[in-house]
Amino acid sequence: MKTKTKSISGILKVLSILFITSCCNKEDTSLLKQENLPKIYDYNVLIVPDLSNRINPEIHPKPLGDTLLINTIADHINDLLKIKGRQMNQLDVYKFDFINRGILNQHIADTEHMEINFRKFKNKSQDASHYKRYDLKTDITSFKNNIAKVYEYSLGHSAGSDVWNYFNQNIKNSMINEPDKKVEIAEDEFVITGTRNIAVLFTDGYIESANNSSGFRLDQDLIKKIRREFVSSGSVDFEKFILSKPEYLIRKTSDLNQLNVLVFEMVDRSLDKNGATTVQPTDFEIMKIIWKKWLKDSGAAQVEIYPALTNKTEAYEALKKFMEEIH
Repeated sequence: MKTKTKSISGILKVLSILFITSCCNKEDTSLLKQENLPKIYDYNVLIVPDLSNRINPEIHPKPLGDTLLINTIADHINDLLKIKGRQMNQLDVYKFDFINRGILNQHIADTEHMEINFRKFKNKSQDASHYKRYDLKTDITSFKNNIAKVYEYSLGHSAGSDVWNYFNQNIKNSMINEPDKKVEIAEDEFVITGTRNIAVLFTDGYIESANNSSGFRLDQDLIKKIRREFVSSGSVDFEKFILSKPEYLIRKTSDLNQLNVLVFEMVDRSLDKNGATTVQPTDFEIMKIIWKKWLKDSGAAQVEIYPALTNKTEAYEALKKFMEEIH
């Protein structure tokens, strides 16, 4: 009788293990299927310029002005709506955002027209189609005109640019944080939908106006110090050298894990007027390592950094590629 009881107990244990394994496998398969489902994202694109004296060509000349690059992106909004094969019901937002919100108090531009927002057409696909066909072009013109007013004002009223504090506090007010959803589009056909936040930052990369008590300074004095200490160290791995020195690095901001960051226009002041390298490593090489470390440590999902652009279509092409690669 004892042997029989042991035998039954053993069988029950085996059945229990098989049942648990079966459940786990089903759950894993379900999760795997969800991972492999097509993903259709909407994009919340924030165009964020550093409006310090970097925009003044007499002080800091560069190949192209911000507005020319921003205008080219705006002119291609209809193309950006179609990336990854999207055909309709896109809920994208393309918005001009302010690092220094004090400019808003000057009422120099109509902020309502500094945003192209398709979220207002949620569940109104016919209205969205009509808008794209008849009204989008007019709104893009207004969008560009108001941005021009902001730049014109900022040229005469340098506002400073606390980029660190913008990422630490202000950007949260402009982000869209919603969980991804599994949506049935036909019988037994599902897709994953969600929104991806992108900050398109126009900056020269030098952080010279941040509050030292809360942020960080990445100015030319520090860059020269890093270059000098690297050369004297005899190290051959420049990135490893920088990352081993916490005193060089920008302190993390609050969590940016719902954000992707595309940085344009890092103007390298270590180049001569013909664009030739005068010192090694260059300012851009130093800043790129430090900025990428800072943003990734702060949780940004995807980060790309570009030097000054020389062709007006490069900003649009880089943004399109960036959007296509976001997961």
